[in-house]
Amino acid sequence: MRIVDRLYKLPLFLAILLLGSNRGLANTGQPQAASVLLEQFETVFYARADLLEGSGAYRQLSAQISNTLRVPFANLLQGLDPLGKQVSAEMLGNADAALVGAKDFRSPSGPPPNLGGVQSSSCYIIVLKKRNSFDLGRVASKSSVISSAGGSVWKWSAPPSEGHPQPYTFYAAQVAGAYVLISNNADDLGGISGKLSIMSAAPNLDGIPDWATLSQHEVWGYRRYRHTEENKTAAGTSEVTPEAQALSFFADPKQKTGVLRLFSSTASTSDKMNATGTIPPFKAVGSGVWQTTIPLTEDQKTSEQMFVVMSWFGFGVYV
Repeated sequence: MRIVDRLYKLPLFLAILLLGSNRGLANTGQPQAASVLLEQFETVFYARADLLEGSGAYRQLSAQISNTLRVPFANLLQGLDPLGKQVSAEMLGNADAALVGAKDFRSPSGPPPNLGGVQSSSCYIIVLKKRNSFDLGRVASKSSVISSAGGSVWKWSAPPSEGHPQPYTFYAAQVAGAYVLISNNADDLGGISGKLSIMSAAPNLDGIPDWATLSQHEVWGYRRYRHTEENKTAAGTSEVTPEAQALSFFADPKQKTGVLRLFSSTASTSDKMNATGTIPPFKAVGSGVWQTTIPLTEDQKTSEQMFVVMSWFGFGVYV
């Protein structure tokens, strides 16, 4: 079975349709959330909250391309659905940005032919504005679908989807009035919550080779390869060799471009990715760095290229 990413074919991602400062993350003073996720998860994606508030065109990008950039957050939007659209609107309206960390990538489950989205352990951090009025406890007290999971943690269920035949369980907590955490794993939620609670100063992110560039953009992704996946197809690492260290991506809606960078001690991974013919070819741009640029235009070819990019970060779909 080959893995192909087509947003409009999958009910999993149609959940995006439920939702209607121009600076990147570094300028909003929120590197803490990125730091704790990058420490615990293999892939981290970041997006401004206003990208997730709607399902249509975002800035200079078409609706089709904008929806491909929303793919890493599709399960979050689907998970908020049972709480009511007003909860999604209130939470994102009080937020500056959202991040997701993902790891342990698995193929869809259920009866053959096992179609649907790649499954993973994931945690979302909603970074709230400095002056916000969102209170998760108040939302929970008024909801008939949210129950206590102990302490200040709440949980609820969302309906099954293609590739996940059992109901989803989501856990959530609010940290210091600054973050809302939502995860499909209670242990991950507790670990991230604890680290955010004690982090006061801006962390050192010098270990991320692309950080200075990534943090200036409205949408970015970073994957530090662990090379421990059991299912390379689901993980999106079929072309990744042991020499590869990391993969990064950032989008520039104003310029209508997406930039993908591969960090590796050899050209073996870039050569294998180029051999797929699915995206514009990587070219060496420095010692151990390969780069390709994808024009974020409205044509179907570009949309398909972006879904390939998403699959390389672990957000693929079996169709």
